[in-house]
This record gives sequence, C-alpha cells and structure tokens, in this order.
Amino acid sequence: MPDRPLPPLDLDRHYRQIVQSAIDYAIVGCDTDGRVTSWNEGARRVLGWSEQDMLGQTVHRFFTPEDNASGTVEREMAQARRAGRAADERWHLRAGGERFWASGELMPLRDEGGAITGFVKILRDRTEQRVGEARLRELTATLQASEQRLQLALDVGGMGVWQVNLQTREVVWWPGMAEIHGLPAGAAPPAADGYARLIHPEDRDRVLQAMRDTIAQRRSQHIEYRVLWPDGSCHWIEARSRLFCDAQGAAWAVAGVCLDITPRKRVEGDLRFLARASAELAGLTDYQSTLDRIAHLAVPEFADWCMVDILGEDGALERVAVAHSDPAKEQLARDLHRRFPPDPGRIAGAGPMNVLRTGQPERIREITGELLDRAVAQTDYLAMLRAMGVRSYIGVPLAVRGKVLGAITFVTGESHRLYRRGDLALAEELGRRAAVALENAMLLRALQESDRAKDVFLATLAHELRNPLAPVWNGLTIITRAPHDSQRVLQVAGMIERQVGQLARLVDDLLDVSRISTGKIELKKQPADLAAILHSAIETSRPHIESARHGLSLEVPREPLEVEGDPVRLAQVFANLLNNASKYTRPGGRIDVVVHAEPEWLVVRVRDTGEGIAPDMLAKVFGLFTQVTHPAERHQGGLGIGLSLVEGLVRLHGGTVEAHSAGLGQGSEFVVRLPRRPVPEQQEQRHGHEQTRPQPLAADSPAAHRILVVDDNVDAAATLAELLRMMGWEVAVANDGLSALEAVAAHSPEIVLLDIGLPDITGYEVARRIRAGAGSRQPRLVALTGWGQEQDKRMAAQAGFDEHWTKPVDPTRLQHLGRA
Repeated sequence: MPDRPLPPLDLDRHYRQIVQSAIDYAIVGCDTDGRVTSWNEGARRVLGWSEQDMLGQTVHRFFTPEDNASGTVEREMAQARRAGRAADERWHLRAGGERFWASGELMPLRDEGGAITGFVKILRDRTEQRVGEARLRELTATLQASEQRLQLALDVGGMGVWQVNLQTREVVWWPGMAEIHGLPAGAAPPAADGYARLIHPEDRDRVLQAMRDTIAQRRSQHIEYRVLWPDGSCHWIEARSRLFCDAQGAAWAVAGVCLDITPRKRVEGDLRFLARASAELAGLTDYQSTLDRIAHLAVPEFADWCMVDILGEDGALERVAVAHSDPAKEQLARDLHRRFPPDPGRIAGAGPMNVLRTGQPERIREITGELLDRAVAQTDYLAMLRAMGVRSYIGVPLAVRGKVLGAITFVTGESHRLYRRGDLALAEELGRRAAVALENAMLLRALQESDRAKDVFLATLAHELRNPLAPVWNGLTIITRAPHDSQRVLQVAGMIERQVGQLARLVDDLLDVSRISTGKIELKKQPADLAAILHSAIETSRPHIESARHGLSLEVPREPLEVEGDPVRLAQVFANLLNNASKYTRPGGRIDVVVHAEPEWLVVRVRDTGEGIAPDMLAKVFGLFTQVTHPAERHQGGLGIGLSLVEGLVRLHGGTVEAHSAGLGQGSEFVVRLPRRPVPEQQEQRHGHEQTRPQPLAADSPAAHRILVVDDNVDAAATLAELLRMMGWEVAVANDGLSALEAVAAHSPEIVLLDIGLPDITGYEVARRIRAGAGSRQPRLVALTGWGQEQDKRMAAQAGFDEHWTKPVDPTRLQHLGRA
C-alpha cells in the first residue's frame, strides 16, 4: 500500500501550544518598542495580568519604578541586540503591586531576512530561592558573629575548647587551648597520650583517672588541676568534659572546655594567706618570734625569699629575719646583708633603703639580667644576686601610725612567679598587719620591761628605806637601854640624824623626779657663778668621796663662768653626778671635774675610773628605772633615779647631758652643757662661798613664847613639842582639829604648827576657822605635812596658812620660828 503523504505541520499553532503549556514560566512577546504582542498562561500565573490586560501595554509595567527610571528595559534590549541575549535577576512587580524576585532572559526575534522584529522575555519566579539564600547568608553571618563572640569570650575568659576522637585518637584544639598551656597561639596539640606531660606531677594521676571515668561512667566530669608551662611556671586549670556517642550508642569522642583559673586561685590563696597570717600574728607576743613568723608566713606561698629589716636607733638597717624553704639559702641572704649592707647607691632606685626613704611600696615585675647589669654597679654583689636567681621583687614599708619601723622584702626565684599589681596590694596589706603585730610585740616588751623595772625599783626602794631605818631602830634601842650614857647617846643621836637626813633626801629625790615629769617643778633662776656651784656640790659630796678614799680634782678656767639658773638645783645636778661617780668607783679611785668655756656654752665633764657602762646601756642611763638591776645583784645602794633627775634638771636649764664609756671596767664620763650667760668684759668675776655650820639648838626668840603643835601622830607631836621646849618655847599639843581650835582659844599661841591630815576635820578647815575668829589676835599658821606638791602649797595658802613646810622638818629651821 502506497504511503500517504503527511499533512503539512502547523508550526505556529504547535509553537503556541508549547508556550502555553510552560505554566511555570512567564513568556512574553513584544515588539521593538516593548509593546506586548503575546502573553502565555505562565505569564498570567506569575505576573497576575491576563493576556487581554497586557496586549498593547509595554513590558515596563512589570518592572519596578526604580528600574524603569534607570532605563533597565532599554539596556536589556540593547544587550540582546548586540549579544543575542540578555540575562538578569532582579525584582519585578505583580499586578497587585507585590514585588517578587525573578531570573529572566531577553532574546531578539528575527524575520527571514535576519532583521529584528521584536523580543521574547522569559521570567521565572525565584522569590523562595532568593529568600532562602538571603536567610542562609544571614544565618551564616550570625553564625560567624556568634563564633567570633564565642572566641572573644574564650579569649577574655581564658578558655579553650578541645576534642579527642576515641576511634582515631585524633586531638583537636580550638583557639585558646594553646595559650592556656603556655604554648604559642595555634601550636599543634600534643597526642592524646602526650597531654599527661603538661600536667603537674602531683595532679597527673587524678586527672587521667577523671578522663577514664568520663568514658567508663558515661557522665560529665569537672576537675581542677595544675599545668606546667614551658618556662617552669605553674598555672591552674578548671576542666569540664562530656562524652559523645553515635546513633548506636557507641562512644566516639570526648570534648570539653578548659578555663585558666590561676588568677582566681591566687586570690583564694591570698585571702587564705592573709587570714592565716592575721590569726598567727594575733597570737604572737614575743618580739623576735613575731619577726621570724612574719618572714616565714610568706614562704613559699607568696615568695621564695622573704627578708625583714628593722631600722635601728643609729639609722642603720638590721636584718632581723630571713625565710626560705632551704635553710642554706637563708644563710645566703644573711651573708649578702652582712657583706653588703643596704646602700641606696648599690642598687639604683630600689631596695629596703629606698622603701624606708620614700615610705612607699615598690615592685619590679621581672628582674632580667640586663636590669641587674644596669642597676647594680658592684661586681661581687651582682654575682651574689645572680646566684640567688632573683626573678621578681616587692618591697613594702613596715609602718604604723605614720612611723616607719622597717621594711619587708619579697623575692621570687625558683617558682618563676612574676609579681602583678594585685600582688603589691597583698604585700602592702601584709605589711600593715605585720607592722601592727610588731608594734604590739614592742609595746608588750616595753610594758614587760617597765613592769620588771618597777618591780626592781620597788624592791630597791624597800631596801633603801630599810637601810636607814635599821640603824635608827638599833640606835633607839641603845638609848633605851643606856639612857644615862651621855657619850653613847650623843653618838647615836648623830647617827640617827644622818640616817633621817638620808631618808629625807631619798623622798626629796622622788618628789623632784615626779615634779619634773609632770612639769610642776619651779626653778628660781638668777645669774650664778658655775665655779661656786661646783664648789657647793663638791662640799655636799665630800663625805662620800672621802669615805671611799677617792682622789678628786677640779679644773676651772680663770674667766667669768656665769649661767642663768637655779644655783640650788644646779648644785644638786653636780652633787648627784659626783655621788654617782663615788658610788660606782672602787675605793682609791679618781674623780676629775673639768670645765671648758665655749663662746655660748659652759661644758662640765665629770670623769671617774669606776665600773663603766655597757654600750647597750649608754642610751638608757638617764631613763627612770632602766639602769636599775635587781637589788640582789648590786653591791651599791641607791634607787637609780639620780641620773634621771640630772637629765631633767639640766634640760629645764636649756642644757644637755651625755654619758660616755669605753665599756665595763673602763670608767665613765658625764658631759653637761649649759648655756653661758654673757658677762661684760669689764665686770670682775667674784667668787665667794658661804659655809654652813651646825648651829646650837637655841631659839632666836626670847623664852616663853607660846606655840601650838597639832598632829594626829602622837609620837610625832610629842617629840616635836619636846624639841621646841628644849629651845625655850612654851608648847601646847593637840591631836585632832577640834582640840586644836579649843587650844587656840585657851592658850592664844603666837605660832601654830598644824598638820593637814587630821582625823575629824582637815588642817585646812582648822586654818579657815582660826582666820574667821573675830577680835582675837591671829597666830602665825605653818602647815607641817607630808604633802609637798605645788597644789598642796596653793591649797594651804588659800586656807589661810602663812607658810608650808614638808615633813620631816630640819631642826635648824625651828630655831628661826621666832623671827618676825
């Protein structure tokens, strides 16, 4: 059967069917001016307009206003003319004004002759893909920012992340892990089995066991341990780990985070250190124990070396305590201080002397070899510092209430620790607490020494009071047993007089010391001849000097030697020095008094060949009680207050006194410097001395004058009355205040010797009542009492007394009672 010819193919209809079936693509035909000539079903679906809506309209309708304004459609047409196609991706408009993202291609349509008759625009809606890509980019940027923030947090917090693959044993370290272990940033991590070498030996087994437990017990672990850096320094790490399993439950990795907690551990250690230091220092009372404990508290937690230096009275630094874990190295530090005492010129701008000079703490973070070479000039000193291996340094003052007592030096070496600013604050706090503890120990030591001195003083006082009382008692017993032996009675009376005089001087010295210390002593200053004062003092001390068979010389220049002072008190000064020299020089010794005249000063030197003074006592001899040893250890009497009295009286005269001695057994020299009173050259210096001789017991007044003695001490009143009768007085006696008033009314005495402390009313009240008596002849009132302070004298005058006498009264003074 012959083949039938096929009907001709309608290509235009076939093309239109293909175009209309592409419903996911907007296919739009247009002429060369951009007017729509065809519009498929896909265009209606994508763009929203129907074919009737768009035929004859330009394609500009589904482009955005900004693209139309910029000529986008025209540029695409031009591109298609030149290249045969123009592809783009951009925002377009739907019929409702909604924007959507589309990828498009514009191609030219040609006739049979090749001329361009129009264009076809193919668009595909890619909005969802565009939004997805934007979201992906946003998520990627967010993730990158989060990673950056995480890494920043890890860096700031000193953290690092790690992972170990349990199948391959591969170790991964994220940034930060290397730095935590003292390695360069980005350094390769050690193998899984090699990490143990970075762990401190004391913590290694514990950490490895924790890693095994993470796998075996399938639970997270939290552990703190130490690692050793390549430079030898020790750092603390806090690690948290977690086990990861696959879908089948098999463990495949262990991962975790490491945190550098070295600063936190240091703060915790510092707080524990300060708490323990405070507790230990609070319990210390001994001075040297406190110094030793201060040094050892810092080793080894805070320092490898700790030295304590105390400022001495001579301004030199004394190294009183050294601490190191190795005793041999403690000795090295002591040797260093002994061979090279602190000298600001030895180490430029640093060291204990610099701390004391400025009163400020100082820190050198790292002591390098170059720094030592620049700062230390002395070669052998530099060598010893290098041998100590010093690495970092802090010096702080030991100061309390504004007074610098010394300095504490902290040095690191073997630990490789470098001191931070926070360490300086800790050292300052330790210095403050140590200074308080040290001051407390010093105060306690001073209090104990004071108590001991007072005990010795009281024991000595009892001894000195008993000494004169014993012969007085014995003498009275002799008189009682042999009252008619006139020669023996006179001898005993002389002895009693001397012993009572000694008791009176003892009490006077005590009162003088008290008056000087309270500022209540009164000086009767006047122009006085120092030579005459010295002669008076020698006469006072001559019995002591002659009884010990000492040689005495006085060397005085031939020129005026005037001072402005109280002659009696100055004579007391030199008499005390002479008595002291006589007392502490073996019989047959020598005492020399030499006067030197300077333009503005008169200098008196009192030298002896006696026992001398120990070097450590030279600065203390003028202190009250400090020179007193236990009475049982002394071969000489005395309270030991004479030199304190000397210093006080000289100071009140504007002068100074110093003690010198080459040591025990080498004798002593006391140097008194007094301001010189200017004397006109033409004035002649007169020297005269009044001799005081014992006077017979006879009153200056005629006999039968009436006197009243009032004292609640019956024996004192009776003996004083008898003594006055022997002088020719007519005497009445009363033993209380009311009886005294009756006696005044009955006897009309011319003089009343009146005690203050009476059993009924005081002597002040008796005086006031006598003065208040009208119409009667007023007697002369003399207070006779054991109270001799200036306040007592003022109170007596206010009560109406004419005079104030302190017991015991010198009998020669009674002889002048009758004078007007």
